[in-house]
Formats: sequence, C-alpha cells, structure tokens
Amino acid sequence: MFDIRLKPVSGLVSKKDNFTDDQWGKQVFVYEDGDLNLEEFDIAIVGIEEERASVANEGCSQAPDAIRSELFKLHLNNSNFKVVDLGNIEPGHSIKDTYFGLASLLYELLKSNTTTIILGGSHDLTYAQYIAYQELYELVNLVVIDEKIDVEEVKDHNMRSDSYLLPIFMHQPNILFNYCHLGYQKYLTHEKAVEIMDGLSFEFHRLGEVRGNLENVEPYIRNADLLSLDMSSVRSSDSPGHKSATPNGFYAEEVCQIAQYAGYSDLLTTFGIYEMNPLFDKRDQSAQLASQIIWHFVEGFYNRKGDLPGKNNEQFLKYIVKFDDMDHSIIFWKSKISDRWWMELPYGDNEKFSRQQIIPCSYQDYLRACKEELPDRWMKAYQKLV
Repeated sequence: MFDIRLKPVSGLVSKKDNFTDDQWGKQVFVYEDGDLNLEEFDIAIVGIEEERASVANEGCSQAPDAIRSELFKLHLNNSNFKVVDLGNIEPGHSIKDTYFGLASLLYELLKSNTTTIILGGSHDLTYAQYIAYQELYELVNLVVIDEKIDVEEVKDHNMRSDSYLLPIFMHQPNILFNYCHLGYQKYLTHEKAVEIMDGLSFEFHRLGEVRGNLENVEPYIRNADLLSLDMSSVRSSDSPGHKSATPNGFYAEEVCQIAQYAGYSDLLTTFGIYEMNPLFDKRDQSAQLASQIIWHFVEGFYNRKGDLPGKNNEQFLKYIVKFDDMDHSIIFWKSKISDRWWMELPYGDNEKFSRQQIIPCSYQDYLRACKEELPDRWMKAYQKLV
C-alpha cells in the first residue's frame, strides 16, 4: 500500500476489548497491512520514532505510543468519526532517509485529502512535514508553536532540532509564503533569530502577546497549511515531559484551545506534535496533554464551516475601507456563518499568489483600518507580493 515500512500500533495500546464503544481505542481503525482506501477516512495518525537530531531531549522517539495509550482512552464527541492509525515510521538508515520516508507518506495522504496528525519525535521532523507539500502546492503557510525560534547555525550539514528552520527558509523549490511563530520567550531566543524573522517579513509573537488575547491567535492559525507544535512551549508544571522543560509557557487549556482553532481551519492539512519525552513525564501528564490536544484538534476539524471567501460570497458581508493616502482600498469579508473576518490583498496577474489573495484577520484589524491604520498582517503579506 505504502512505499515505506510502517510498524503497526502495539497490541497493548490498540486492543479493542480494553475500550467501550464511545472511546477512541474502539473507534480508530488500526491499519496493519495490505490495501487501504484512504478516501474512507478524514484523518490519519502516524507516529515517527526518530530522535537522532534532537538537542538534549533523548527519549522523545518513544512518544508516539505513550501518547496513543492516553489518546485511545478518551471519549468521542462526534458520530462522523473516521480516523485511521497507520502505526509508526521506524528510523531510516540515516536521518535523511527518515525525512524522505515521512515526506513521502505525507505526500500520499495529502493527495488523498486526508488530514494527518504526526506524533514525533524531534522537532526537526517539521522539515519533512514541509517538503511533503513541494510537489502539490505552489505556496504554503507554516505556523510553529515553540518557546524558541530554531534558527541556530547548521553545522557539518547536519540539521538538528534547534536549526531546522533555516533549511526550510532556504529550501528549493521555495514554496513558503508565510511563516508565523507563536509563543517564543525572549530570554530563550537569540536576538539574531528575531532579526531573521523581521528581515523576511515573517510573523513572530512573544508568549505574553499571545496569552494576552488568545482569540487574536485564531487568524494566524486559520491561515496555516501546516502546524508544528513543540511541547516545550507548554510550562513544565502542565507538561513536564521534556528534558529541558522550563517554568514558563502556555497553560494546558491554552494550547488545547489553539489546537481547536487549528482543527477549525479549512486549510490546515498536517499537524505535528513534537518533543514530548516519556522518560521525564511524571504521571504521564505530558502524554495525557498531548492526547487532549489531539482531541481538541479533531473536535475542531469536525466543526469546520467551509466558509472561505470566494467559494460562495453570498455567505459573506463585504466591507470596503478607503484610505485617503493610498491608491487602493482594503476589502474585508465577514462570514455570516461563523462571524470570522478576512481581508483581501492585490496580487496583480501572478496566479501563483491567487491562493494568498485573501488572508484571515480579526475584527480588530477591520477597526484599525477604519481609523486609517494599516493592519500589520496586511502589510507583511503585501510586502511579499511586491
């Protein structure tokens, strides 16, 4: 069925007799071998037992089954549940083989319109998550949630979990339209990293900015094709399962809310959860949190509204905001279904940018525009088009 070898989920984790009819463990289809019609499933789960590029977090390769053991205990809240667990990708002969294997599998899942949840493994696997899109998409948007911005120098051509972002930014073909980083902590992040983000017109937001108004995170997440979560972004009291867990970070309920926003996004097709380490996980607390993050993501997924501007504009209210000192106006769209907002960018005749023409925004962005203040999101996106 697949060109790579998948190790089926452990029977200790997936034995159906252990669960009631409304628990995940009973309802998830556990793939073992043979043909599989992916069109029968909305969501696929795949683990990846790779940690060779992890920086000071040895043991994170054991996370996939630890997360599953908690995930399968959770109760369903949706009768349309169609989820398949493909098992685990074992490490390749080299780490590049692992990247290739994960990217190849994700490519097949993307072709079948199957949204995928990736259970890492180290955070550098985000690179493979990204390159899976290169033959299918002209441009994509990536959101990373992490306490640091991982742009350390790549030494001896060996990418690590703290240096995978620069290879993504420099990868050819370049399909990255926008990168958004949420939750970085300034005292853990080199000033050079912030300069790189700013120089590339990428979006980056400190932990305090995000936590101050979590609803403002939703437009950033709504614009993502792929989302990558480093579990170290959660405070150690809520998620101790990391060798270098720190006292500050997101609260558990906050990261679950962000995951639900991700599930709501009609564009998002892969969601990676990385760097959870069972060796440091007291009372399986981080595994439980990771499973609840997945639960909230799937809950959001099955409540998607399908209300993207351009599909059916009768479902939207259109607002035109004129600026006295600009040659053109900004067009805003508000969904009658979800009350969510978008704003329109001029992209000229370059069809490559057509999918980026309308970007999510907040009601606050509209209010700023009414005061003749250009929204930051609009400006950063526009700079990439000119």
